Amino acid sequence: MNNKSLNKIPLKASCIALSFLFLLSACGGSASPNSASSSAQTVSTAKIKITAAENFYGEAAKAVGGDRVEVTSVLNNPSVDPHDYEPTPDVARTVSNSKIIVLNGVGYDEWMEKLVNADPASKSKSVIKVADDVMGKKAGDNPHVWYDPETMPKLANKIADELTKLDPSGDQNFHKNAQAYITSLDSIKAKIQKLKQSGAKIAVSETIFDYMAAAMNLTINNTKFGKAINDGNDPSPADIAQMQEDIKSKAVKLFVYDIQNTSPTVDNIVKMAKSSGVPIVEVTETEPEGKNYVKWMTDILDNIGKALGIQ
Repeated sequence: MNNKSLNKIPLKASCIALSFLFLLSACGGSASPNSASSSAQTVSTAKIKITAAENFYGEAAKAVGGDRVEVTSVLNNPSVDPHDYEPTPDVARTVSNSKIIVLNGVGYDEWMEKLVNADPASKSKSVIKVADDVMGKKAGDNPHVWYDPETMPKLANKIADELTKLDPSGDQNFHKNAQAYITSLDSIKAKIQKLKQSGAKIAVSETIFDYMAAAMNLTINNTKFGKAINDGNDPSPADIAQMQEDIKSKAVKLFVYDIQNTSPTVDNIVKMAKSSGVPIVEVTETEPEGKNYVKWMTDILDNIGKALGIQ
């Protein structure tokens, strides 16, 4: 996601400011992480506390940890840009009190990486950077790994392993829960297999859907356009012209539109797609309220299928 997204909170926290957040959190206070950001329920203090930067990772942590964990998801609002979110003292306090931190990594949620690095106790915590540690990505790679159908199963096993280190008596329970969660994801892979294409061409507003497109054998016709938007840049005039031509001529079967990451250029393409009769499939960076990960992905895949004429 980039600095042109809607509803952003500018990221201005320096290392000094983040250290100050931890100073404030150490001083205590009655406030708790705001209700829009927390999925935790206050329960036994014996539970292992986990903080996830994004709600879909928090969901996986809760599924694996069950009643032996207390999970807080900082971001669960699709109107907030995870890349540019600015943490509050309450969030700093929650991170400081957690034993496991789950974040996306590779610069996507840099605010959380800075928060962890500013925490004096971070070396004693288990920090899972999903893109880096689970999927082997590096800086500059596409960060949207939760749209890769291989990510969540691997993450579930990683969380089970980390929980076992902290609570060896729960080993069997954690890995059993992980397997149950992985099994629940099978419906997504089944849907992908049903919708698999032989290189059908699509267009995308940015790179969020690239991993899923690859899994479905869909061909993104203009990769430079989406990469520029994702990096916070304007696409070149040549790439804009190609995108416009692809839409007008219906050289692509659909347009995948990340509604959390837009710009005037993207808005114009959306309008053109509507007027040209090219189906638009809306996607989000954050799991929508009222849906779990399976429902979220399945709904998107259903919309892709409808746009491709596959039921």
